[in-house]
Amino acid sequence: LEAFVVRLVAPLTTAVGEAWMQGRFQVFEEHLYTECLTGVLRQAIAGVPPPAGGAAPRVLLTTFVQEAHGLGLLMAEALLALEGCQCLSLGPQTPVAEIARAAQAAQADIVALSFSASMAGPLAQAGLRELRGLLPAGVALWAGGQAPFLQTRALPGVLALPTLEAVHHQVARWRHQTMATSRAT
Repeated sequence: LEAFVVRLVAPLTTAVGEAWMQGRFQVFEEHLYTECLTGVLRQAIAGVPPPAGGAAPRVLLTTFVQEAHGLGLLMAEALLALEGCQCLSLGPQTPVAEIARAAQAAQADIVALSFSASMAGPLAQAGLRELRGLLPAGVALWAGGQAPFLQTRALPGVLALPTLEAVHHQVARWRHQTMATSRAT
Protein backbone atom coordinates (compact mmCIF):
# COMPACT_ATOMS: atom_id res chain seq x y z
CA LEU A 1 0.00 0.00 0.00
CA GLU A 2 2.82 2.41 0.83
CA ALA A 3 4.50 1.91 -2.54
CA PHE A 4 1.15 2.22 -4.31
CA VAL A 5 0.41 5.53 -2.60
CA VAL A 6 3.90 7.05 -2.79
CA ARG A 7 5.03 5.82 -6.20
CA LEU A 8 1.77 5.77 -8.15
CA VAL A 9 -1.12 7.64 -6.56
CA ALA A 10 0.79 10.76 -5.43
CA PRO A 11 2.58 11.47 -8.74
CA LEU A 12 -0.50 10.57 -10.76
CA THR A 13 -2.63 12.91 -8.65
CA THR A 14 -0.10 15.70 -9.20
CA ALA A 15 -0.17 15.05 -12.95
CA VAL A 16 -3.97 15.09 -13.03
CA GLY A 17 -4.03 18.37 -11.07
CA GLU A 18 -1.52 19.94 -13.44
CA ALA A 19 -3.47 18.72 -16.47
CA TRP A 20 -6.63 20.27 -15.03
CA MET A 21 -4.87 23.61 -14.32
CA GLN A 22 -3.51 23.65 -17.89
CA GLY A 23 -6.94 22.96 -19.35
CA ARG A 24 -6.04 19.50 -20.64
CA PHE A 25 -8.54 17.84 -18.25
CA GLN A 26 -12.12 18.89 -17.77
CA VAL A 27 -13.53 19.33 -14.27
CA PHE A 28 -15.63 16.17 -14.65
CA GLU A 29 -12.53 14.16 -15.58
CA GLU A 30 -10.67 15.34 -12.48
CA HIS A 31 -13.74 14.56 -10.36
CA LEU A 32 -14.04 11.09 -11.89
CA TYR A 33 -10.37 10.40 -11.14
CA THR A 34 -10.88 11.58 -7.57
CA GLU A 35 -13.97 9.43 -7.04
CA CYS A 36 -12.29 6.30 -8.44
CA LEU A 37 -9.20 6.75 -6.29
CA THR A 38 -11.25 7.63 -3.23
CA GLY A 39 -12.98 4.26 -3.44
CA VAL A 40 -9.73 2.39 -3.98
CA LEU A 41 -7.94 4.14 -1.11
CA ARG A 42 -10.86 3.73 1.32
CA GLN A 43 -10.99 0.02 0.54
CA ALA A 44 -7.22 -0.32 0.98
CA ILE A 45 -7.30 1.56 4.30
CA ALA A 46 -10.12 -0.68 5.52
CA GLY A 47 -7.86 -3.67 4.79
CA VAL A 48 -5.05 -2.43 7.05
CA PRO A 49 -5.13 -4.34 10.34
CA PRO A 50 -6.31 -2.07 13.15
CA PRO A 51 -3.68 -0.88 15.61
CA ALA A 52 -3.40 -2.55 18.99
CA GLY A 53 -5.59 -1.06 21.70
CA GLY A 54 -4.26 2.26 22.91
CA ALA A 55 -1.86 2.61 19.97
CA ALA A 56 -0.51 6.07 19.52
CA PRO A 57 -0.55 8.54 18.08
CA ARG A 58 -4.21 9.39 17.58
CA VAL A 59 -4.37 11.48 14.42
CA LEU A 60 -7.23 13.73 13.34
CA LEU A 61 -7.20 14.42 9.59
CA THR A 62 -9.04 17.14 7.70
CA THR A 63 -8.69 20.26 5.54
CA PHE A 64 -9.76 23.85 6.04
CA VAL A 65 -13.12 25.04 4.70
CA GLN A 66 -11.45 26.55 1.61
CA GLU A 67 -9.77 23.24 0.67
CA ALA A 68 -12.14 20.88 -1.13
CA HIS A 69 -9.50 18.37 -2.24
CA GLY A 70 -9.50 15.21 -0.11
CA LEU A 71 -7.16 12.78 -1.87
CA GLY A 72 -4.18 14.08 0.09
CA LEU A 73 -6.03 13.23 3.29
CA LEU A 74 -6.66 9.69 2.10
CA MET A 75 -3.05 9.20 1.04
CA ALA A 76 -1.85 10.44 4.43
CA GLU A 77 -4.41 8.30 6.24
CA ALA A 78 -3.22 5.21 4.37
CA LEU A 79 0.39 5.81 5.38
CA LEU A 80 -0.54 6.66 8.97
CA ALA A 81 -2.65 3.50 9.23
CA LEU A 82 0.32 1.46 8.03
CA GLU A 83 2.34 3.06 10.85
CA GLY A 84 -0.20 1.78 13.38
CA CYS A 85 -1.75 5.17 14.10
CA GLN A 86 -5.37 5.56 15.15
CA CYS A 87 -6.87 7.77 12.46
CA LEU A 88 -10.05 9.81 12.55
CA SER A 89 -10.78 11.58 9.29
CA LEU A 90 -13.31 14.40 9.18
CA GLY A 91 -12.94 14.63 5.41
CA PRO A 92 -12.37 17.98 3.74
CA GLN A 93 -13.69 21.45 4.51
CA THR A 94 -13.87 21.66 8.30
CA PRO A 95 -14.05 25.05 10.05
CA VAL A 96 -11.02 25.84 12.23
CA ALA A 97 -13.00 25.99 15.49
CA GLU A 98 -14.59 22.62 14.70
CA ILE A 99 -11.18 21.09 14.07
CA ALA A 100 -10.09 22.21 17.53
CA ARG A 101 -13.31 20.84 19.08
CA ALA A 102 -12.90 17.53 17.26
CA ALA A 103 -9.27 17.26 18.36
CA GLN A 104 -10.33 17.72 21.97
CA ALA A 105 -13.25 15.28 21.71
CA ALA A 106 -11.08 12.64 20.01
CA GLN A 107 -8.17 13.28 22.39
CA ALA A 108 -6.00 13.66 19.31
CA ASP A 109 -2.23 13.66 19.66
CA ILE A 110 -1.77 15.08 16.16
CA VAL A 111 -3.97 17.18 13.89
CA ALA A 112 -2.93 16.62 10.28
CA LEU A 113 -4.10 18.95 7.52
CA SER A 114 -3.75 18.56 3.78
CA PHE A 115 -3.23 21.46 1.36
CA SER A 116 -3.44 21.15 -2.42
CA ALA A 117 -1.39 23.30 -4.79
CA SER A 118 -4.44 25.50 -5.34
CA MET A 119 -4.77 26.52 -1.67
CA ALA A 120 -3.98 30.19 -1.11
CA GLY A 121 -0.89 30.49 1.08
CA PRO A 122 -1.86 33.55 3.17
CA LEU A 123 -5.29 32.08 3.91
CA ALA A 124 -3.82 28.70 4.88
CA GLN A 125 -1.14 30.30 7.05
CA ALA A 126 -3.72 32.43 8.88
CA GLY A 127 -5.82 29.33 9.48
CA LEU A 128 -2.82 27.40 10.77
CA ARG A 129 -1.91 30.22 13.17
CA GLU A 130 -5.50 30.36 14.42
CA LEU A 131 -5.71 26.59 14.84
CA ARG A 132 -2.35 26.43 16.61
CA GLY A 133 -3.71 28.99 19.07
CA LEU A 134 -6.81 26.88 19.73
CA LEU A 135 -5.04 23.54 20.20
CA PRO A 136 -3.38 22.55 23.46
CA ALA A 137 0.42 22.82 23.33
CA GLY A 138 0.72 19.03 23.59
CA VAL A 139 -1.21 18.45 20.36
CA ALA A 140 1.07 18.42 17.32
CA LEU A 141 -0.08 20.26 14.20
CA TRP A 142 1.11 18.79 10.90
CA ALA A 143 0.56 20.35 7.47
CA GLY A 144 1.26 18.47 4.28
CA GLY A 145 0.53 18.59 0.60
CA GLN A 146 1.51 20.38 -2.56
CA ALA A 147 0.80 23.96 -1.46
CA PRO A 148 3.88 26.08 -2.26
CA PHE A 149 3.84 27.86 1.13
CA LEU A 150 4.68 24.54 2.83
CA GLN A 151 8.04 24.53 1.06
CA THR A 152 8.99 28.12 1.72
CA ARG A 153 7.59 29.45 4.98
CA ALA A 154 7.93 27.85 8.41
CA LEU A 155 5.21 28.58 10.94
CA PRO A 156 5.90 28.28 14.68
CA GLY A 157 4.23 25.22 16.15
CA VAL A 158 3.42 23.71 12.76
CA LEU A 159 5.35 20.81 11.27
CA ALA A 160 5.40 20.97 7.47
CA LEU A 161 5.59 17.57 5.81
CA PRO A 162 7.00 18.26 2.36
CA THR A 163 6.41 14.73 1.08
CA LEU A 164 4.35 11.67 1.90
CA GLU A 165 7.59 9.82 2.53
CA ALA A 166 8.11 12.08 5.56
CA VAL A 167 5.13 10.49 7.36
CA HIS A 168 7.07 7.38 8.45
CA HIS A 169 9.96 9.41 9.87
CA GLN A 170 7.73 11.94 11.63
CA VAL A 171 5.57 9.26 13.29
CA ALA A 172 8.73 7.55 14.56
CA ARG A 173 10.07 10.91 15.75
CA TRP A 174 6.78 11.72 17.52
CA ARG A 175 6.82 8.35 19.28
CA HIS A 176 10.45 8.80 20.33
CA GLN A 177 9.80 12.29 21.71
CA THR A 178 6.66 11.12 23.51
CA MET A 179 8.51 8.23 25.13
CA ALA A 180 11.35 10.54 26.19
CA THR A 181 8.87 13.02 27.67
CA SER A 182 6.95 10.32 29.56
CA ARG A 183 10.19 8.91 30.99
CA ALA A 184 11.22 12.35 32.21
CA THR A 185 7.97 12.86 34.13
